Amino acid sequence: MPASQDPKIIRLNLLDTDYAKIAAGEAIPEDKKRRLAPDHYNFEKLGKQIARYRYADLDQQGLDDILCSIGMTADLFTLADLEDINERLRRTGQFYLTAGERQQVINWLQDELGVDLVSGRG
Repeated sequence: MPASQDPKIIRLNLLDTDYAKIAAGEAIPEDKKRRLAPDHYNFEKLGKQIARYRYADLDQQGLDDILCSIGMTADLFTLADLEDINERLRRTGQFYLTAGERQQVINWLQDELGVDLVSGRG
């Protein structure tokens, strides 16, 4: 393999158990899945996003990225919301959600899936 194609090694600050939890994903209760039109939501993807939020050692930008992904997976953000998020990124050079956008995703997870991200992290 030429030197330019050497694999890039990234050190993760994770316990093996945290990595296993992220790989497995958060279990979404079956009754919640049935109630939410299971053919519309990708519950496996949501479970992995929730587990990554809880167990990966991320900064606020990383946490916001996951919340944004969850919001998009759950169709919580309109095209106008996404344009606002992208405009902030262009203007500031940083990706972030507003407090209201974060709370919208956190509330949806709590109300619809019974997942408490606030007390369930770490």
